[in-house]
Amino acid sequence: MNKTVVKRLFEYLRPFIGRLIFSFVCMIAIGGLSALAAYLIKPALDDIFISKNKHMLLILPFAIVATYFFKGLFTYLQGYQTHYISEKILFNIRNQLFNHILYLPTKFFDKYHSGELMSRLLNDTEQVQNSIATVIPNTIRESFKIAGLLVVLYINNWKLAIVATIVFPIAGYPIIHFGRKMKKLGKKRQLSIAGLTTLIQEALINIRLIKAFATESRESGTFEKESDDFLNIKLATIKIDEMTSPLMEFIGSLGIAFLIWTGGMLVFKNEITVGGFFSFIAALFMMYKPFKTVAKANNLINTSISSVERIFEIIDMEKETVKSGKIEFTGVKESIKFNDVSFKYPDTGDYVIKNINLEIKRKTTVAFVGESGGGKSTILELVPRYYDPSQGTITIDGIDLRDFDLQSLRRKTAIVSQRIMLFNRSVRENIAYGIDNLSEEEIIDAAKAAFAHDFIMKLKDGYNTNIQEQGIILSGGEKQRIAIARAIVKNPDILILDEATSALDSESEYIVQKALKNLMKNRTVLMAAHRISTAISADKIVVIKNGNIVDMGSHHELIERCAYYKKLCDIQLSDDFSI
Repeated sequence: MNKTVVKRLFEYLRPFIGRLIFSFVCMIAIGGLSALAAYLIKPALDDIFISKNKHMLLILPFAIVATYFFKGLFTYLQGYQTHYISEKILFNIRNQLFNHILYLPTKFFDKYHSGELMSRLLNDTEQVQNSIATVIPNTIRESFKIAGLLVVLYINNWKLAIVATIVFPIAGYPIIHFGRKMKKLGKKRQLSIAGLTTLIQEALINIRLIKAFATESRESGTFEKESDDFLNIKLATIKIDEMTSPLMEFIGSLGIAFLIWTGGMLVFKNEITVGGFFSFIAALFMMYKPFKTVAKANNLINTSISSVERIFEIIDMEKETVKSGKIEFTGVKESIKFNDVSFKYPDTGDYVIKNINLEIKRKTTVAFVGESGGGKSTILELVPRYYDPSQGTITIDGIDLRDFDLQSLRRKTAIVSQRIMLFNRSVRENIAYGIDNLSEEEIIDAAKAAFAHDFIMKLKDGYNTNIQEQGIILSGGEKQRIAIARAIVKNPDILILDEATSALDSESEYIVQKALKNLMKNRTVLMAAHRISTAISADKIVVIKNGNIVDMGSHHELIERCAYYKKLCDIQLSDDFSI
């Protein structure tokens, strides 16, 4: 077992130390009362049924009832306390994990699929909660029962007790042997669950694509294969889990058979009474369930440890805010400059952009044009620091972007891209996202500026209409206008347009272009343009090819001197080709 992981997990228990101590007291009481219940068999047989003591006949039944009443009471109190602690810890771990994920750098999300992260947030945390609520408390409680019942064994006859304590630990061998295998299977199981979660999520998000290509059977086959792998891991786990108890029972039966023979011999020699022997046997049988629980708990705890390791793996990753500077960003006063900027994505060898030198003056519009994959979007992603340059620097008014407080930089930057991101919430909530105390008038004004108000009022509940997952009830143009309205209420200083109209038909594009003009007023705008017509009105056009700046200038200047730019224009004009 990983001691470091267990130690870290214990830190989450510290705030509940009082409840934990009370729970331990209850467990000790349960163990003592279980032992008392086994011991009461001796006077019941010896004093009532053999010696026929009437006084004991009046006392013992009440003693038995009282014993089980208080045992039940302490069991309830202990169970509630441990579940309370576990639910609180689950709440804290899940919140911490989700919060931490939100602050991780963009490169993290390039590596980890959302389905796997969902698995860690839901399945792994649930596994840990189950251990804290059930497995660990049950193990400790049953261990106290075993300790109490061992006392009863030694009180009744120390010779038999010694035999029992020598013979029965052999039954614990499966705990150690199978525990190691369970930990390995636990890791495989959680990885398999993550794979299944990812497949389900992708299939549901892309269901229209699946139907469009009639690939239902292919996706079903992929899921069936992944599900089969999970089934095999699960069956292997069940095999080990179910094998533990029968093996222990068989080893235990050998010990009990030997103890019955030994005990019988002691009764014949009058070294132990009949009541004492049956009390001994009762205590021994009462130890079976606790011992079995402890055995299975080891397997489950080993499985949970792998879940804890997966959770801490994410929590230990460096937050994006660690690299945030302290200077509050209030807006561009002079210009944004790229100084010999080159960039390559993590774990890749080739540079996506190389030696970019560029100045973007305050409140001007700069459009980036070029073939798809040339590096236009990558340049834009460096400004809000989704990534940092691999080489060179980006400065605003002479200050390195990394010296600005990251949150303040992003609060003053708005992005409208071809990939429209909306929440399964109302129109109002989507427009006002991230802005507190926004008035109804401000929301409506933003919607009107984005040419969205008219279609919003035609929706079932107007601004209160839930647009569902990714705005599925809206058209592409309507989604984009909601995104533009959201950018308007943010009132950014820097505006980034990443091919914002590339996925729209001509009519929708015309309306969205009108909305974008309202959004672009009095702002510093960086635009990746897939159509030359979008870029013509920009103050400066930057031509990108294979990650390099080929040329820059106005449309007319580039037409005259840049062969590559002229080629792009000719292709679009002749074939209506989208760059």
